[in-house]
Amino acid sequence: MTVETVSTNTNASQIHYRQVIVPSYVTGSYVINDTDSHDFKIDGRGKGRLSVVLDVSTSDETQTVTVYGMHTEGADVGDEGVVSIGSFTVTDANDIGYETINDPFPFYLVRCVSAGAATASPTATLYGNFHSF
Repeated sequence: MTVETVSTNTNASQIHYRQVIVPSYVTGSYVINDTDSHDFKIDGRGKGRLSVVLDVSTSDETQTVTVYGMHTEGADVGDEGVVSIGSFTVTDANDIGYETINDPFPFYLVRCVSAGAATASPTATLYGNFHSF
């Protein structure tokens, strides 16, 4: 398991000053060169709707993305209170996929796993988009 880093989009032109809470955007990426899980931990900050998008540069391997709800930031899959709340796959025929989660949790873990090591080590970019109901 590799815990990846997400960065928050703080571009002032995209978020109106009166909407300091919603929306919120995070991104992260990894290289598809193994079959390890790549985990992205995201602070929900009280938001209850999350769209998760995985965009893969040309790949010959299927990516499975599972979203977990967590009650503590330091939790991991298998810990008490960590629940699977959605999943989707991205195949080589369609290099992008998404799932919208409507389950409010304080923290989310997005786990991406490749079915195999891809040729030429393509990259995958994860987008997490919080928005209001």
